[in-house]
Amino acid sequence: MQLIDRVISRNQLGAMLIALLLASGLAVLGSARASAAGITERSYTNAAGTRSYYLHVPPGDMAGKPLMIYLHGCTDPEAQLADNGFSLTGIADELGFVLAYPIQTRDANERWCWNWFDPANQERDTGEPSIIAGITETLIEEFGIDRARVYVGGYSAGGGMSTVMAATYPDLYAAIAPMAGGPHRMSLQPLGADLTGATIVASMGPRARPVPAFFLQDLADQTSLYPIGRANILQWLGADRQAGDLTLADTPTAVSTTADPVPATIEHYTETGCELAQFVTPIGPDHIGGGLLMQSPAGLTLQRRMMDFLLTHRLTGPRQVC
Repeated sequence: MQLIDRVISRNQLGAMLIALLLASGLAVLGSARASAAGITERSYTNAAGTRSYYLHVPPGDMAGKPLMIYLHGCTDPEAQLADNGFSLTGIADELGFVLAYPIQTRDANERWCWNWFDPANQERDTGEPSIIAGITETLIEEFGIDRARVYVGGYSAGGGMSTVMAATYPDLYAAIAPMAGGPHRMSLQPLGADLTGATIVASMGPRARPVPAFFLQDLADQTSLYPIGRANILQWLGADRQAGDLTLADTPTAVSTTADPVPATIEHYTETGCELAQFVTPIGPDHIGGGLLMQSPAGLTLQRRMMDFLLTHRLTGPRQVC
């Protein structure tokens, strides 16, 4: 189909990926659990409903600190976090940001997925976006968070909802991490999406601005297929061009590689001195393994890379770049 054909034709990294895989070998993902110390459970309610959320506050004065909202994927999130640990709390302590994990309910989705694909949950001030934004605003007010350094990211369904949050609240989140998710307003049957970014800019309305984004898409992902991840970044690059009057190219300005924690390529997309996107392609993990990398001690290096990218960026006004 057109979406798949277009994004595959733009992916010219295959030879580099294979060479890196052969040179480095695949790291084995551990199953060690992180300590849940410092985690408290809360709830938030508005007209759209109630959601619990886990909260971690690093040591010291919170006034002026950043805030990260991390959105889980499908399957029972409480069991998922209990099994895999809260390793991102260690990065929060290291880098000094408040961390919150909103929790989806089974009543809202039988697989505990955030309903990022549902039109009823794709608009500002309604549905799940209003709940996540409400949790965000509550924490900003309570802790005196720096409003210029508020971020949202997630994996799988959480990645898809991160895209929705940036499209509906570009005036709230400085940068995002939509990992293994899907393009904004993607059609599932048949599979397709507007790759121009026009739907994102339309959702942003007068608040439209380029939103820096950290993407991660596992090459062997059998659930969120790799071409979907390529479509996701193409759509955001298109939205950035329109929202900031940019000439940002669809091809990376630089590509680097790493073997920590698994072999991966890292594409960098920079415009006027601002890195607007990173696209990380790990080699080897499937969908579940990729989620584990972003939530367990095995993936601390990758989690730190995500937060280093996000924390570099501050909230800008409409049409402003970095």
